[in-house]
Amino acid sequence: MRMLAMFSARDPRMLRWLGVGLSCGALLLLVPLQSGATDACSLTGAALRDELEAGAAQIAEAYAHTTAPFDPDAGGNPIKKACDWVCGSGRVIVPMLKAFGFLQYNCTSTAAPPSTRRPTGRDTDSQMGLSITDEDYVKTTDRIFRSASSGTGDLMLVPPALVNAAKAGTVKKLTDAVDAIPGATWMKFSSTSVGNDGQGAARVIIRLPDAKTPPRFEQWIQIAIDEGTGELGRNVDFIAVQLRSDSASPKDLKPPVVAFRGYSRKSTGFVPEGGSGSMLSKCYSCHPSGLRPVIPAPAGTVVLSRWKAVKPVGTMLSGPDLASQLDHVLEITSVLGVVGPVGYTVSESGPPFGPSMRSRRAEFVEKGLPARPGRAKVPACAAGLSDRIVDRMNCQQCHDGKERGILNAGTNLGTIKHKVVANTVAPMPPGVTDPGGLSPDERKILFKCLQAEYAEILQEWLTSDILLVP
Repeated sequence: MRMLAMFSARDPRMLRWLGVGLSCGALLLLVPLQSGATDACSLTGAALRDELEAGAAQIAEAYAHTTAPFDPDAGGNPIKKACDWVCGSGRVIVPMLKAFGFLQYNCTSTAAPPSTRRPTGRDTDSQMGLSITDEDYVKTTDRIFRSASSGTGDLMLVPPALVNAAKAGTVKKLTDAVDAIPGATWMKFSSTSVGNDGQGAARVIIRLPDAKTPPRFEQWIQIAIDEGTGELGRNVDFIAVQLRSDSASPKDLKPPVVAFRGYSRKSTGFVPEGGSGSMLSKCYSCHPSGLRPVIPAPAGTVVLSRWKAVKPVGTMLSGPDLASQLDHVLEITSVLGVVGPVGYTVSESGPPFGPSMRSRRAEFVEKGLPARPGRAKVPACAAGLSDRIVDRMNCQQCHDGKERGILNAGTNLGTIKHKVVANTVAPMPPGVTDPGGLSPDERKILFKCLQAEYAEILQEWLTSDILLVP
């Protein structure tokens, strides 16, 4: 699934649903010590500091060497120590709260019981990287705006007319079906960054409004196009934006909540992805803002090194000329939402990546850092170039959590790298490709510095409550 929190896993409502609770702000786990697990919360003084510092160093070292989605329990830099932490007393002590929150999304294996954390990622029951199972996430989202006791609520229900129209694989038949739905719009375009399983970068994106007033939600459906045949491809991405609460006295949600689902398009319809047959992914890792701003590749340009971008067409293009039409598309896809409704809280995945302020940043990029316990030497990433690199390491100027979602360890590094290093249509930071900006090699250096710096930031954040060690 290649996708375009309202409630935290620690929200009391969510905890009651999971069968756990809160006490004095700390998570009640109430679990027996499992074989291979380390009761980190039973430690005190120097032993606790050493354990936390060693685990944080492993996490930081893994981040410094990861590539695409952060997988800190694989790739030759495992964080086995931290992933096996538990709190046998039943409460997470304050110095460990950040680490325990972080680890619930980032361990591909763990000796801890599911009530503490569960494995996430490939070949687990939490492929979406949530603190709950994929099955529980589906069940929870399916309940929203459901009028009957079973089935799928309106929020996540794909209109049957679109499913039936897509079965044959004909793009025109699909867009005709969209045109028949009041208020629905569509656009055919090519992505600048995400391919379709080797079948090109073209796709159809559909915006579906709620039929009720005031609207409770809107839906976004994106279906790949196989550029070899011109027909619809396999991958179907689905996002529902919940605008109103699902309660007896509904109210507007600000910000709205964004829920995800992935399908495979087949001749029989849309088949949900997940399980052993097809993999899901961490949707939030590529969608820090909920929706992902849509910026079509200019017609005729080469995307993903081999595909010729199609001309953007469709009823979503509203305006007197192409520039204003594309501005309209960018505007309606740039609404900030939070990933939800359960299973993920972005603040638990670390502080902002590329913060606006960072002490001794110029010294870091010029000189690096020496080896420390649990950490390899960090070479200088931009020796002699700090004046060109440092001022461009401010990702937070845009990804501030207000206009756009913050970037952090939960954000796919491959996505960040593409925007910083390769993207010329919508690069990061803005203006980096303008005259007087960075050369292609300097853009690579910029990304290298950002990744190295964030490994340090992440380690500092994980140990920031160490002074509270009993």
